[in-house]
Amino acid sequence: MKIPKLPAGEIARRAVQAKESIEVSTKARAAAHASEKALHHAFGIKKKTIPRAEHGQQIFVFNHLQRNHVVYSLTRAMKVFPPILRHPIPNNAALAQIPFNGKKSVPAALRKDLWHPFAEIKFPAGAGPIGLSVFQKLREYRRRHELEWGDEVRLDDEGNARKKKDRAKAICDQKANSVADIATVVSMLAAPEQVTIVKKKDALQRHQEGFDPEVFAAQKAARMKAHFGPVNIGLIGAESGTKVEILWNDLHDAEFAETWGDNVEHSLMPALPHQSKRWALRKEHAILRSGEKAAMRELARKEQQRDEVDPEWRSKMSPEELDILEQEKAEKIEAIKEEFKSEEREIALKAEWAEEKAAKYARTGKAIPSPSEVESLFRKDVPMVTYRAPTPAVPAVAKNHPEPLTPEEKAARESKRQAARELYERRMAEQAERKANDPEWYERVKAEGLKRKAEKNLL
Repeated sequence: MKIPKLPAGEIARRAVQAKESIEVSTKARAAAHASEKALHHAFGIKKKTIPRAEHGQQIFVFNHLQRNHVVYSLTRAMKVFPPILRHPIPNNAALAQIPFNGKKSVPAALRKDLWHPFAEIKFPAGAGPIGLSVFQKLREYRRRHELEWGDEVRLDDEGNARKKKDRAKAICDQKANSVADIATVVSMLAAPEQVTIVKKKDALQRHQEGFDPEVFAAQKAARMKAHFGPVNIGLIGAESGTKVEILWNDLHDAEFAETWGDNVEHSLMPALPHQSKRWALRKEHAILRSGEKAAMRELARKEQQRDEVDPEWRSKMSPEELDILEQEKAEKIEAIKEEFKSEEREIALKAEWAEEKAAKYARTGKAIPSPSEVESLFRKDVPMVTYRAPTPAVPAVAKNHPEPLTPEEKAARESKRQAARELYERRMAEQAERKANDPEWYERVKAEGLKRKAEKNLL
């Protein structure tokens, strides 16, 4: 098929159209940014700025939940937020780390429900070049694992050849290999051990008394290392004694490596500050509530056992004794509430949420806006940067927006709803009574309904 050539005028027209569309989109993004800024200023929302770490000071490791892919990144999120576009775009550099090892072995796109943080490698301040060198070596080792493999990938546990799909799954599973690579590369940063080198002529020989083959082998390895020098893989900061902290999402994943260097410190990956605080409060409140409910159930169970033993024990007691019994039960309930204090914790939890909300809208001399203030603010036209017609920064309220009801109107509406409910209940009671007295009438009505549905093709 021959592709038709466009005339020169059409090419020029399309070039001008593309240029105009770029200008319009740029102005639209600027207008959206200005409106967002005006809205934050109106509500008193202050953006929290966190000082950015040095490039290479942190390495973030992500893991695929289904296939156990592992990718390394220098950014905390696998979706980046450019300051100009104001919306996330996929970090294709992360997907580019995964080599093609068969059909559907590389994910088509990043999915937040499948990728999750696996570990975070943190270096001290000023160690950015060392972190970048470690990042490079980890990616090199991971690529070699996925392109160079042995019989553990080709053969299964019984020694039979694996299918192509099973081989692809085994190659994609790089979780254990990545942990071993991290342990190897990071341990190379540790300071060299002070080993006393024993010369060959001074070492005990096999025919001498007190000879130990393990000690002899260690002395020989120390002599060889001192002669040839340390293994050089081009790692910046090797044997510099740089301290490294590794934060794990699951601390048990560190056990995939056989050994770790003395310069490595392991800990759990913390949640965000506000999330961890809220989760701790919720967990504490849930524990207290469950304990209180268990105590209440135990109290009710004892009373039920007494009813099963003697169902008429209440009738045998005088009114004064029953009052005393009820008072004792109320005292036990109060003691349970005093022990767990779940209501107090719930009040404290709500107070914490209120403080977070107040901090979100914190502003000098201004409290949290009331609903009426929010509505009045949304009815105003906030000035903003525009490129054609002036547009309000805050979206205008629709014309059919219902006005707030007065207490009298609310009472009248509630009375109408109550009357409708009573009428419906009365009709249903009459229908049930007639159905019980005249079953033939119900069958006749049912047949007529089915006939109407059949006529309207509703069956």
